[in-house]
Amino acid sequence: MADDFSSKWFWAWVGKGLAAPILLCLLLCLGSIPAMPPLTRNIAHLRNAGNWGQALLSQIRLVAIIVNWCWAALTLGWFETALVRRAKNYEDILIAGFFWLFALIPIFACTGYIFGWSGIGFGIVLWLWPFMHYTLEKAIIKQHMPSYARAIGKMKFGKYGEAEHAIIAELEHCENDFDGWMMLAELYATQFHDVDEAARTIYELCAEPTTTLSQISIALHRLADWHVKLRGDPVAARRVLAEISTRMPGTHLDRMARNRMNQMADSREELTRQQEPKHLPLPALIESPNETPADAPPINAEEALATANQCVEKLKLDPNDVSAREKLARTFAEQLGQVDLGIEQIDLLLNMTGQPPAKMA
Repeated sequence: MADDFSSKWFWAWVGKGLAAPILLCLLLCLGSIPAMPPLTRNIAHLRNAGNWGQALLSQIRLVAIIVNWCWAALTLGWFETALVRRAKNYEDILIAGFFWLFALIPIFACTGYIFGWSGIGFGIVLWLWPFMHYTLEKAIIKQHMPSYARAIGKMKFGKYGEAEHAIIAELEHCENDFDGWMMLAELYATQFHDVDEAARTIYELCAEPTTTLSQISIALHRLADWHVKLRGDPVAARRVLAEISTRMPGTHLDRMARNRMNQMADSREELTRQQEPKHLPLPALIESPNETPADAPPINAEEALATANQCVEKLKLDPNDVSAREKLARTFAEQLGQVDLGIEQIDLLLNMTGQPPAKMA
């Protein structure tokens, strides 16, 4: 019910329902509006006598009482309607409501008989009050389930401003929804490029009493990601992760945060070095058997053939001699120009059992 009846709504309702009607009634009763005479002879007599203060006091109490009770009755009826509408067991509430209303008709009739039309607001309040107490005790309120499909659709079309309004509109009905606040923070960070606003949203979410420790950890880890990926600032990311350890010392969430900090760069310069592409030296490939590297000595075909024969002899003695087969493959492909025979030796090595994955790669 806090979504529909907040303190802001309450004071706006008081202003519209009490202050404005009272002032309007006083203006009408006192005849202060041009071409509008006083509504009672007593006020007209006091006004003509120049006694404005007594004329005002003679009516303000009556007007205030009537307006207050009428507005209280209207507020009670509106509150009861909204409460029944949001109740899962609204059918049971309505059945009980009809019972209470019929049972209390004599009280409403008595107030009307005693006070007349001026007591109708007071009578309605007495009529609805027991039903309101019963509803507050027995009603099972349905929880509003937010839907962000509209916001997601806006983001897919690049309408990020409209997506922000759509998310906020859902959060107004379910202000403690963790997923909605995280979606809003990610929108600020990744699309509006405003990490500071995203951080404010995250910290406000973490300050909510309904946010669990696991959700706080998820939110702070996401904020650390934005500091690293969007700003290249591992120092700020480490400060964010340190808050997890401060809030949850000794927990597995604390250990996860510390492990991540240990793997994270200590400065922007170190992060830049970590992000630089690593160069892996590979052996030079000879596209043609007639081509040789510029700085390599000339290849002696007889020596290459002798090396190949030596490897073959070793393999006859031990077919699983990996080094001999590797050397034979290189000799065939790189020195004798028989690439097919070299590939055949490599295939035999790959099919050999017990080869470690790194060696096969």
